[in-house]
Amino acid sequence: MSENTVQSKAKLPVAIIGAGPVGLAAAAHLVTRGESFVLFDAGNAVGASVLKWAHVRLFSQWKFNVDKAARQLLTSHGWIAPNHSELPTGFEMVENYFKPFAELPEHESDCCEPQRHK
Repeated sequence: MSENTVQSKAKLPVAIIGAGPVGLAAAAHLVTRGESFVLFDAGNAVGASVLKWAHVRLFSQWKFNVDKAARQLLTSHGWIAPNHSELPTGFEMVENYFKPFAELPEHESDCCEPQRHK
């Protein structure tokens, strides 16, 4: 690989597939490292797939559902975490975690409006 090829690849954003909990956790870790990214999702907004089962209560407490890096970013902007011992529904995850995270100013504009892939 030539030096020019390596340099040009270093400037490309990281592609994240999925705007659910794992994709947003990946975004949080990239933000903390100062890396740019593009978020791809089949839905029109973060958590679109989770909203398909919005009424379902998760089996794990909030403390196990919020990524550490995302929690730090959210808290630094005044986010008040839900009760750590409660079991959230899919809707609560989207409204109280995914959406506030997507609205953080650190994100590239692509975080809030996922790029659609087919």
